[in-house]
Amino acid sequence: MSTAPTLIYETIHGSRAYGLQTPESDTDRKGIIVGPRRWYLGFLASPEQIEVDADHVRYELRKFFRLAAAANPTILELMWTDASDQEVVTPVAERLLSQRRRFLSRRVEGSFCGYAMSQLGRIKSHRRWLLEPPARAPTRADFGLPERSTIPRDQLGAAEAMLADGRIDEGTLTPNFLAVLDRERRYRAARKGWQSYESWRKTRNPRRAALEARFGYDTKHAMHLVRLLRMGHEILSTGEVIVRRPDAEELLAVRAGAWSYDQLVESAEELAASIKRIASSAPLPDAPDDEALSGLCDELIAEALELPSHRPERP
Repeated sequence: MSTAPTLIYETIHGSRAYGLQTPESDTDRKGIIVGPRRWYLGFLASPEQIEVDADHVRYELRKFFRLAAAANPTILELMWTDASDQEVVTPVAERLLSQRRRFLSRRVEGSFCGYAMSQLGRIKSHRRWLLEPPARAPTRADFGLPERSTIPRDQLGAAEAMLADGRIDEGTLTPNFLAVLDRERRYRAARKGWQSYESWRKTRNPRRAALEARFGYDTKHAMHLVRLLRMGHEILSTGEVIVRRPDAEELLAVRAGAWSYDQLVESAEELAASIKRIASSAPLPDAPDDEALSGLCDELIAEALELPSHRPERP
């Protein structure tokens, strides 16, 4: 009996799948596997994914279903890559692809838009660090705090948690305690910001650093956040997932620095606002039918355990 997982689907993804590759682009691949029977019937732990190399990941089918049902952008789009990019497609995968619309829901608003705007937040932080890098680490004295806290950390944490969830209100605490709590909170936030800056400064990708130095922001990140927002808008307004980008020329121009930083921020925020406006009337359910998808997953696993994978001939 085989103990190796069965590869049921594999596709090129990333820049080459979007039609946004440059001569420096790597070839990224993602696949779906079904493990041997012992992964599902035994008690030993089984892997949720296997990293073949840095640019090649294969997901166990149940994890793939969970991520796709949650509208994870990177995972959801794998079912809509161009046929020429799909390198392994078994009968089990063909059945999965035929049911791909069952994964689409209004969750796309939070996933596509949320991830893109978090990218924009990083771009804003990096630009601030480029223009006004912090000179040194913040100290407790900067916030009017003694070298060592006079209030135990667990008490501070408990007070913050109870204020946040409404178990206590500010009126039950002394003004002095509230003032100290506020200064401690601002100090921790400043420390976290400094640590993020130091990590960014020490681990910057040289190519990304060159883009930031030339254009004032990371234009590659910018290209992909615009793509994500446009894809999210398309899914919510039309129910279509368009991976191979018809706007590739414009997106590559964004990567090449055609947009100013202000233009990027304005366009991204307008797209995000539009996504929020149309989400409630999108021709999609609020969420996928998780019970139905779970049944489909069960059926595909049972089918895959009886069938070897195959590599279809491509013209």
